[in-house]
Amino acid sequence: MKKSTKLLVGLTSMLSLSLLLGGCGNSSSKSTTIQFFSTKTENAGTYKQLISQFEKKNPNIKVQLSSPSNAGTVLKSDLAKNSIPDVMAVSGDVNYQQVQRAGVLEDLSGESFTKTTMPAYQKMITSISKGSKLDAVPYATNASGIVYNKTLFAKAGITKTPTTWNELIADAKTLKAHGITPFELPFQDSWTTMGVFNQLDSNMINGSWINKRLANKTTYLSSHKAVVQKYLTLSKYAQSDYMGTSYNDGTKALAEGKAAMMINGNFVIPQAKQLKKNVKLDMFKMPVNNDSSKNKVTSGIDVAFAISKKSKNQAADKKFVKFLMSKKSSQLYNKQQFSFSAIKGVAQKDASLEGISSYLTKGDVVNYPDHYYPDGFDMTAVLTQTGVNQTKGMSDSKNITATLKKADKAFDSANVKD
Repeated sequence: MKKSTKLLVGLTSMLSLSLLLGGCGNSSSKSTTIQFFSTKTENAGTYKQLISQFEKKNPNIKVQLSSPSNAGTVLKSDLAKNSIPDVMAVSGDVNYQQVQRAGVLEDLSGESFTKTTMPAYQKMITSISKGSKLDAVPYATNASGIVYNKTLFAKAGITKTPTTWNELIADAKTLKAHGITPFELPFQDSWTTMGVFNQLDSNMINGSWINKRLANKTTYLSSHKAVVQKYLTLSKYAQSDYMGTSYNDGTKALAEGKAAMMINGNFVIPQAKQLKKNVKLDMFKMPVNNDSSKNKVTSGIDVAFAISKKSKNQAADKKFVKFLMSKKSSQLYNKQQFSFSAIKGVAQKDASLEGISSYLTKGDVVNYPDHYYPDGFDMTAVLTQTGVNQTKGMSDSKNITATLKKADKAFDSANVKD
């Protein structure tokens, strides 16, 4: 072999080795790390399990989970620095609205995983968004209703759950006649007042009402008298110290059979069962109207996934979200978090939610009215005063007027346009 030929072979070998090494470098550089931010802390264990499964299937993609207890503050700080995480798991609330209205989220309406979500929940997201794009895809949901003690219902001879308002009050009277407290209302914790008010409001007042109120074209005083009347009626069948009972104490009373019903969310059940494992609880849709066809389950979005418009890893981001949105992943999340799913065909199968889960699976739901309130409007403070007024003996008519005037005044103070 001539010297020039040996040189050429040597250069070719070096080039091949260089390309080979270069190829290894490229392979390594293809490793992608996704920042995954969650506004909830209680589901971190479930996310870690799902992330582990995803990373095994996608060894070149790593997912870094962050779920700080002060998630809202962290998101505001990230927005101020113009540097939000790649993928965010947010509730359908003010945290999502702040990020979405900053215009930093990717439109996900054309993604394949979006097509599997129920239209009712897509509508909830767009109804609190700026513009008509789908900047977050709904994933997990919750439900309000009435949690009831099946043993106490049977003891009072009640064989079926009520489907109308009149039936609900008739059952409350029957329970009371058997020495059973019908409702456990833990109004010392003011947020629980909305567990009642939201269900009454969402089923009695048209959803478009809030837009008129925001435009100052209507008032609470002119439209919500019947809502507050029913709110006060329910309180009359509660334990005597309902303004002094905390949520934890109320849940304990329900678990121990000291009251038959609690008006709140599905999250009451696992907490009650932690206190008394064998308590027989189920849930039914709150029958607000006497036309049962007009009663819907008040439900909201617990988790929706959003992707940063500026993320450099969008292909990996979407692959990860698609994995989370699969039926298998969603069923795992539902089971561990005792939640419902916004994904078509994924049902909550826990027996203690049997009375309400079919409505969630069908998407026969209505959103929480307070999701549309202006920032700073605290209806719980208004309702707390309503309860105090009632315990002091104020007449219903005076209490209703005072409540609604107070609500209008507080709403107007918060409803300041930019």
